[in-house]
Amino acid sequence: MGKIQTESVLTDDERLDKHLRIGPDPHGAMCTGTGHSRANVKHDPDAPAHKMKMKRIRMLVALSALLAIAFATSSARAEHERRLHNVQAPADPSGGKLDNGLTSLTELVPPVTKVFDYSGSIWERGTMFGDIGGVRNDLYDKGFTLDAQLTQVYQGVTSGGNASGNGSGSYNGLLEINSTLDTAKLGLWSGGLIATTFQASFGDPLESEAGNVSPVNMTPLWPKPFNNGSNYLMEYYLLQDLPYGIELIAGRIDPTNFLDKNSLANNPESQFFNASLNNQMQWGAFLSFSTYATILVAPVTKGVKIAFAGWTPSTEPGDDDGDWTDYGVVVNPIIDYHAFGQPGAFQAAIAYSSKDAVALDNPRLAPGLVTGNPPTEDENWLLSIVGEQYFWTPPGASVPRAEGGRKEDFFVPTQDLATNRPGVGLFYRFGYSPKDRNLWNISV
Repeated sequence: MGKIQTESVLTDDERLDKHLRIGPDPHGAMCTGTGHSRANVKHDPDAPAHKMKMKRIRMLVALSALLAIAFATSSARAEHERRLHNVQAPADPSGGKLDNGLTSLTELVPPVTKVFDYSGSIWERGTMFGDIGGVRNDLYDKGFTLDAQLTQVYQGVTSGGNASGNGSGSYNGLLEINSTLDTAKLGLWSGGLIATTFQASFGDPLESEAGNVSPVNMTPLWPKPFNNGSNYLMEYYLLQDLPYGIELIAGRIDPTNFLDKNSLANNPESQFFNASLNNQMQWGAFLSFSTYATILVAPVTKGVKIAFAGWTPSTEPGDDDGDWTDYGVVVNPIIDYHAFGQPGAFQAAIAYSSKDAVALDNPRLAPGLVTGNPPTEDENWLLSIVGEQYFWTPPGASVPRAEGGRKEDFFVPTQDLATNRPGVGLFYRFGYSPKDRNLWNISV
């Protein structure tokens, strides 16, 4: 949503890909269904069939309301705020318009893909192999990207920890392959991007050897937490630019790529290893790393937008059919601003899940866990607040167009540097959820 200045101040335009971000609970949601007799379905309001019917009705009402609010909010905006990207001057002076008359999302907002400039030397570009004789930039111009990143970690416990942790060390790795198709460059339709993500883990990472509560390394949580050797197609979704500045994301997604997003502490591959620093741990009771979801982001005014999302909280990686028994929804206002001459952001999320949660304060909890049928509480909710403020950002490195550069307006070649840029700043998180059904009910 704007032109990046030479001091590398990030504008709303570069934040398109980070509408929201949700942090996972590395140990999975403490949510388990319970069995009931079908003999009571007809007359018992607490019977599963009746409860399921009411949950589905509430889901339809909630999603209908969210859609109505999103479109009603956006349609009232003035013409110069019609497009989410164009609240300020667009980075691409053509507005992303191609010779075929269609609007390209990757030209309008380059950081929507993992890499958007393969030019330059090893010191300037964001990839190891670069353009490979012009092939990768040529494919980008034709609407196709294919990128891979490998994260490798060796960690050890120097002293302390549990009985097996003292002096131990371990190695693990995570391979991620991303691909995108720009629908406009392919001559299909305007403003669309089809994205996929494949992940594979290997090695034997530290779990509780350090005596930790949350994981000391967040990398082995993908694709499935501490499931060594697992590999899954985690994402396949459509990102679509709609009228009135609305952005739609629909399909199979990893919510951590969109929700609870924080520029200073959100990516274990380039920032903090510890899971508690990267994400809001309470979100783990509400979703998994690969779920069916829909996200709508609508502009309200300059620097202010509101996001709505719905998902299937019981769907797990590898479950291609998905578990549609329950639903989750969130309303998330987002404010981008500048203070002290540097960018800042604030967002608050109110989330609800119809999925039953384990009743942690129930005296029958212990025997229930032993028998595999713990007592539960109906539904769950969470209030999450996330903010950030930069105090200093260094000038960004770029390759001028005169020297073969392609996106010098952005001063960075990759999505990671555009959205999680270097600098000195402050970030904060606060979360609250009911104590009787959440292992973590308050986080600061």
